[in-house]
This record gives sequence, structure tokens and C-alpha cells, in this order.
Amino acid sequence: MTNVRRWDIRLILFGVTLVCCCGVVRATGVWTRVGVAKVDITPSEPVLLAGYGGRTGEHLGVDQRIWARALVLGDNDPIILVAVDNCGVPARVSDQVARTMERQHGIPRARFVVCSTHTHNAPTLTGLAPVVWSGRATEQQERRVDQYTHWLTKKLAEVASSALARRIDARLQWGQGQTRFGGNRRVLAENRWAGFGFQRNGPIDHSVPVMAALNRQGKVVAVWANYACHCTAVGSRNHIGGDWAGCANEEIERAFPGALSLTTIGCGADVGPQPSGNNEIARRHGATLAREVARVLAGPMEELPDQPAASRRQIQLPLTEIPSRAEFMQRASQSDFHGQHAQMMLNTLNQRGAIPRHVPYTMTVWRFGGRLGIVFLAGEVVVDYAVRLKTELDGERLWINGWANDVPSYIPSRRVLREGGYEAEFSQIYYGLPGRYDPAIEDQIFGAVKNLLGPEFASGQGRVAPRQFYLPTGREWFAERVGRWVAEISPAQREGLRGVVPLAAVSQSGFEEITSPDPMVSEWYNYSGRQESRPFIRQLKTGNSLAWRTPILDFRPTRESVVLLFLGGLGWSSEPETEGFELSVNGRATIQFDITRQRARWESADGTLKLHYFPTWSSDVDSGGLFYLTVPTARLVPGEAASLQVTSKGSGSKRWFSIDTLREVASVEKPLLQALREVGK
Repeated sequence: MTNVRRWDIRLILFGVTLVCCCGVVRATGVWTRVGVAKVDITPSEPVLLAGYGGRTGEHLGVDQRIWARALVLGDNDPIILVAVDNCGVPARVSDQVARTMERQHGIPRARFVVCSTHTHNAPTLTGLAPVVWSGRATEQQERRVDQYTHWLTKKLAEVASSALARRIDARLQWGQGQTRFGGNRRVLAENRWAGFGFQRNGPIDHSVPVMAALNRQGKVVAVWANYACHCTAVGSRNHIGGDWAGCANEEIERAFPGALSLTTIGCGADVGPQPSGNNEIARRHGATLAREVARVLAGPMEELPDQPAASRRQIQLPLTEIPSRAEFMQRASQSDFHGQHAQMMLNTLNQRGAIPRHVPYTMTVWRFGGRLGIVFLAGEVVVDYAVRLKTELDGERLWINGWANDVPSYIPSRRVLREGGYEAEFSQIYYGLPGRYDPAIEDQIFGAVKNLLGPEFASGQGRVAPRQFYLPTGREWFAERVGRWVAEISPAQREGLRGVVPLAAVSQSGFEEITSPDPMVSEWYNYSGRQESRPFIRQLKTGNSLAWRTPILDFRPTRESVVLLFLGGLGWSSEPETEGFELSVNGRATIQFDITRQRARWESADGTLKLHYFPTWSSDVDSGGLFYLTVPTARLVPGEAASLQVTSKGSGSKRWFSIDTLREVASVEKPLLQALREVGK
């Protein structure tokens, strides 16, 4: 309905930084050796970016510098993680770096992992999703991609070697938090993929595992965090940047001066940042993750052994429904991605005589005794793998990463293959694979990971609540956050909210269903601070209206008035002022009100109608909250519903009124009243 609120991220983290005593956290447990390093990998000349097939040329600028960051854990037999601001590092690159580390430092392959942050605003690498730029890139552009890939490969080895050389005594701790800016992006219609968007009942993984290394003074020297969500908050802007993961690293390093922050991505292949679309949103999501990381570090964390056991395995994932040579020949004449893909398949047939029907797939597991199992999965892994691993095994002790060591393709689950669509089908074109995966791959991958983890992680099945993998409803979200929110608002705002108490004592629901034919509907933040689909009107034209009816009203005729509660919102306060809105009851009694982001009260001209507004969410231009409408019983009929309508009194402005289509209003009042009572004690 309007632009996203601007956040001063530094102020958001200021309080958390103070709580963490400028990066000093408790340090107890086993001493080990920890090394960190980072290197700037921002390209110095134009290069093609990965991630969006709609881009038409090399990058046009730099919004944010990008980095490769290394974390080394252990002394005699260390493990090394390199986290790269890149859309995907193919096996040929990570394997070459691993060979260098083994030759120069004796690091076994299972103890070296490269993870991509999957930012869609970093250079493409040779061999990654080859059809995206096939037939569209010039020879000079392809040469610059090869040059950057070669340069990056050397930088990854350099940063890992630097971290090895800079090891100090430290202790390791880990804990888990949660955040929810990711939402399942696979919109379904009749259980089939219908496009990208926000599928609210689709699976996600809220977990934010966090590892910290603390030196002998108790100061944080390294922070590694993970969240399962695509790095696509910026959108297809053709500029270099780290997206929300890069922003999170910046904010964590600002909150813990002198520490190195690494962010990796979980099984978020079908999860996208909600909302998305520009750098401002990416910064906001990064700040959200950073706040949760700081909160976890400020609380109790579990000590880890000095260094883990490591194991690695490669399996072969079967493909199915591979077209014939004749079908590829027919498609090869098309001047699109399908045509380029068909030409690639024909070249393979001509050179090798057959198209491979399996895809090599690697996975690595690091086990810190029985306290923590860290899983590294290749490719763009959909969230179902995290859901299954964390529910069928002990999810409280598992940390799962995607985009690790290789990106052969999306890795769909049985569910995603059944639903079809991008992750199951068209993405195979981008990655130059001949057909869909066989649904058997889910059991293959799960079984291989289970074997690598070992029987000790099979105990504790079901300890992770299923609600961890789904978005809460607006009511659940509000109930979770309202106590903290009431405690944090100013005493004056809190005192204003206490006006809800006497109204809530006698209120009843003021919403049953929308009666306006074909109302305008949009997604925007509701009373709970969650984005929801809501009917609304704008003041573009005088007379625009939104009507609804209440439930059957229950009151005694002897009562003087009835208090009706409905939830809604108001905005865009920076738009031109108008005469406001008019609320009518049963087509007669009216009351006039206007846009506000503060508690407000309006009366009808004769003083008989009263409208109270209590915002429970606000931005710099919008708000959402509770509307209490007091109506004389003389204007109502016992045992019948009332008709309510809001009408625009002005024109030429995008100011808006919306209503949240929630009938069970008591589910909102109850946690709010409880929070007010708790703070008042």
C-alpha cells in the first residue's frame, strides 16, 4: 500500500550491543584453536551476474562490496568453512581450492567446505547454471567470467590459508534462535505450482543456529549463523551486493567489534524473503537476523568439544523423463532458454553418444560429539529436507546448510516434484540437466545423511515442534510479540492503550463478512505487524466505499449502547490530506474520521456514536490496530446483524482504510489485556 518503513539499523542493534557488553560473552568450556579471515572479492571490472535470467548484460555498479570469509576450528586436525558472497560455487571451483588446501596444509577433503550465500547480485562463475548466459554472452563477456572465476579460486585458497595462519586460543559455543522473514514462495492452485509469490501455509524453517568463538578474554572473535531463505531481497537490480546475508554480516560485525561474521543458508530453495524488492528491504532483513543472533549470544549457549569428526559421501541422483534426440532437435530451433538447452543436449549426444541419467551429489557432515551435527548439502535444497531431517531425527541438535561445495541444480523433494513448477522442472533447463529428478532422490539423500550422522542423532525424534516449519497466523504472531511490544513502548503510549480495558470488557465482534462486491484487496501489514491480504479503499475518488456486516448482535434492549470491535488500518499519512472517511451504521448514523498513527477518538455530530482507535503496529506513514465503535442500541436490532460502511469523503489522494477479516477478535484482545496487566504489576 506504500513504501517499506525506513529502519535505522544502527539504533535497532544499539541496545543489543550494550546487552552483549560490546562483544564480551561468557567463556567456559574446552579450549581449541580458532582462526578467521576475510577478503574482498568485489570485481574490479564489469562482469555478468548470476541468479536472474532476465538480465541482459554485465553489472552496472556496486551497491555493497562482497566478501569471502573463512573460519578454521581446531589445532592438529582442523576443519575449514569458507562462506562466499556468491550465487553458487560449482564443484570444479570448490574441488580445486580443496586440492590446494590438501596439498599445502594437509587438510582432508571432508574437513574443507565452501558455502555460498546465494546472493543473486554477485558474478556468475564458469560452469554455474550454464544455460542462463548460453547464446547471450559475447566472447569478451565469457572471458571476463573465466578470469573472475580463476581469480576467485585463488582468493578462496588465500583466505582459508590466512585463517589457518591466524589461529588463537578460543572456546566454541552454539545455540538456536528463530526468525520469520522467509516465506514459502511456491504459490499453489489446486495443489499445483502456479507461480512465485507468498504461500503462507507452505513449509519454511524458522531456525537460526548460531556458533560463536570466544577468546581468553571472553570477547567474541567469530560468529557463524544460518537461515533458510533465498538471498533475493534486492531483486533483479544489476548491481553487485551481498543482499540480506551481506547486510546481516555487516550488522553483526558492528555489534561485535573485531569479530568476523559468517552467514550461510539452510534449505531455503523454495523460501523467499518477504517482502523483497530493494536494498532497503535487504538491510531490514539483515538487521532482523543480526538482532536474533545477538539475542542468542546474550543468552545461555552450549559448549562444544574442541573439534569435530568429519565425513563426506557422494551419491548418484537419478533423472527421469529425458526427451529423445528427435525432441531435442525440434526444440533446438527455438530462440530461448529451451532452444539453448536443446542445443547443449545435442552437443552432449554427439560428443558422448548418450546423455548422463544421473547427477553426482555430495554431502558432508561435521559431528561435535553428540552435541551438534552440522550437515552440508550440495545444491539449492528445498525446505522439505530440513523438515524431514529435523523431525525424523533429533532436530534440536542438527544444523543444515545448502549451497555447499557444489550447485548441480535445485534439489526438489517428493512434494515439490508432485506439485511441479520451477524448482521441479524449468530450473533444470537453467542448470543444463536433461530431465526431472526421480522422486526417489528424497529417500536417497535422507538415508545418506542419516548414515553420516550416525545412530546418536536418531534419538530425540519429534522433539522439534511442527509449528517451527510453518508461519504463525496473525493472531499467533500477535500473541507471541505483544508482551514484549507493550513492555518496550513508552509509558505514555502504554497508558493510552489502557483505554482498551473498559471497552474490551463489553465489546463483541464487529466483523463477520465483507458485503462490498469485488472489493480492492492488497497485502500489507495488519494489526499484528504481519503482511496479510486485506480489503481496502483509497481516497482516489469521493464515494469509494468498503462495506461489511457484523455477526448477529446479542444485547438487551435495556442497554444504552453496544461496543463493536473490528481490526483494520490507516495510511498513507504523507499523501495529500482530504476530508477523510465516513463510517455509517445501517446506512444512517455516521461518524467522520481520518488517517492517524496514534491513539485517536472520534464522535458523531450528535455525540452518540464514538470510534476509538488503538494502533498496535505502525510505520512512518501507516498503522494498524483495534477499532472500537460504540453504537446506541436504539440504532440496532437485537438478534440481527448490523451493516457498516466506510466511505471516502475526499479525492486525489492515495490515503487508505483497510479492514482485517478476522471474526474472533477476542483472540487479539486477550493477549493485549494480559500484557497490559503484566506491565502494570
